[in-house]
Amino acid sequence: MVELSLNFTQPDESFYLTESAAKRINELISLEGRDGQAIHIKVIPGGCAGFSYQFGWISTDADGFKAEKDGAMVIIGHTDMRLITGSTLDFIVSLQGSKFEINNPNATSSCGCGKSFA
Repeated sequence: MVELSLNFTQPDESFYLTESAAKRINELISLEGRDGQAIHIKVIPGGCAGFSYQFGWISTDADGFKAEKDGAMVIIGHTDMRLITGSTLDFIVSLQGSKFEINNPNATSSCGCGKSFA
């Protein structure tokens, strides 16, 4: 008799928000009257390097991985987490403008505009 043991382990899921990102999310919620909502981040195929990020709004009750800081929440689908686990969401203000930026340690390359990764 052969005994078969299957051990499926889920990778550690982590996602971080900087103080700047949390502050901006809270500002947007207040300005746009989006109480009870969170930023929804999706990873979609496309862009110069293979994948790109898509940002939107979603109810805080939605299913998915939830990252919180200072009352701000980001929700990411569990299937997308395999590509961005360990990442940090920041909000950058520069002479060129302001934007949310994801620092993804899993990305092996990115395009020149910074909007897609592989």
